[in-house]
Amino acid sequence: MLHHIMKFSADAANMQFDVLDRVTQNVANLNTNGYKIKRFDQYMRSDGVVSGVERFDYTQGSIMVTRRQLDVALKGEGFIPVTQPDGQIAFTRDGSFTRNSDGLIITNHGDIVGDGIQLPVNYKKIIITENGEVKVQLDNKLEPEQLGQIKLVNFANPEGLESIGQNKLVATEKSGEAVPMTDEMTQFKQGALERSNVNVFAQIDQVLRLNAGLLSNMKIVKFTDDVYRQATNLKQ
Repeated sequence: MLHHIMKFSADAANMQFDVLDRVTQNVANLNTNGYKIKRFDQYMRSDGVVSGVERFDYTQGSIMVTRRQLDVALKGEGFIPVTQPDGQIAFTRDGSFTRNSDGLIITNHGDIVGDGIQLPVNYKKIIITENGEVKVQLDNKLEPEQLGQIKLVNFANPEGLESIGQNKLVATEKSGEAVPMTDEMTQFKQGALERSNVNVFAQIDQVLRLNAGLLSNMKIVKFTDDVYRQATNLKQ
């Protein structure tokens, strides 16, 4: 009986340390564009062991106006496909874009946005419409010229996506394959960025609760260990 109590409390304490790690990551990414909260849902397995699963909270982050022409915020669901230097496709909601030496629109980490949208040298203004069309106003033309489109995709189970760092995600068996979005539920907002959806006050409250739970479980482990030692000494 004592063994089971100690094991249960130790498992719970280890799980709380895992949750604390996720909370720390959330707070550290408070100012990361488009970052989504990671939560760790706990449950008890049929064998009595406390376990958990990591999930993403994809609620909308607030929109911050930047007035940069290559900044875009997503208002609604979905992800922007980007091509990494190794050719692999990843997905992000961070719309803080720039251009490389070839004029291609890229992320801050050097990933090519969409299918590769190349900006000419002599443009006066970049226009990104609500549906992601990228146009430029040239010096010698009255009408804007369309260069391409920033496309959006979604997944059957976005919570199954895997984070690979640099604010990027990749598809997994749990998420399913990327599916192009054709509805108008999501819009691009040029000159703005989606902020993280981290509520710092909620995270602090969770830290306080975790701290209380950890202290309780560690006290139970210590108490159970002391009782076990005393019982062993009596037998001797």
